[in-house]
Amino acid sequence: MSDDKDRFVLDRRYAATLAAMDDADIDALGRALEGDIRDALARIAGLPANAFDEGSALGAMIRDGVARRRTAHDVGVVLGEPCTSWCIEELGAASENPTLEDLHGLLPSAIERFGLPAVRLMVIQYSRSLKGFRELVASDERFSVAGTAPAAPLREVDEAAQAAKRAARKERKAAEKAARSKQQSRR
Repeated sequence: MSDDKDRFVLDRRYAATLAAMDDADIDALGRALEGDIRDALARIAGLPANAFDEGSALGAMIRDGVARRRTAHDVGVVLGEPCTSWCIEELGAASENPTLEDLHGLLPSAIERFGLPAVRLMVIQYSRSLKGFRELVASDERFSVAGTAPAAPLREVDEAAQAAKRAARKERKAAEKAARSKQQSRR
């Protein structure tokens, strides 16, 4: 599968997951970040200088930044980074390609430590590349990718109006062609 398609699928999964999260969860994940990773989130989401001040609506600002900049993938990776790093460390050598059993052994501790929203973001990151994560997404409802993006309403097409437009376009083109032919014959 191409990297572009993987990126597209992951972006849709992150967008749907972030849309389903409430601002308080996004706020908590953002405030848990430190140092360079916090700075990266601020850059990616285009956060104002006071975004991390006490009492600010950080979750709403992050959500707004994701919508304005279309950065669901990058914001999702950054918000899930503390959980991801911890899980990689805990899995050790198995982190290269964890089995479903490895993940079932790890996830309760990860959820307790970081919360389900952070674990969901971490699972999305590896859901296309590692077999254990693909199996987890397929078998555990908490990480299911059903409804990965809001469905766009189907456009209703008025066939009669479309046929009228096509006929008008055809007549206009015929008239233009006749005018060009007339001009060329005068030369």
